[in-house]
Amino acid sequence: DAEVGNKDSRTVEAMREQSYKVMDAAWESGVRYFDAARSYGKSELFLQGWLESRKIAPDSVAVGSKWGYRYTADWKIDTGGE
Repeated sequence: DAEVGNKDSRTVEAMREQSYKVMDAAWESGVRYFDAARSYGKSELFLQGWLESRKIAPDSVAVGSKWGYRYTADWKIDTGGE
């Protein structure tokens, strides 16, 4: 699919790599607030991994997240047209 890339570009690892590139660009541009939530798929895990891999001190970044409900999408990225 030209809009979202081929199937190989939609793996969890490919999405993690792309999210790290986006967060790197945001950080270089001065962004210090990041928003994440379970309902955004693996955003919390991606953000945590990125922060750890870049050795970003907790007091140099602000993170907003959501809670209070059970995530039920089970990280399904292809609904098969449903």
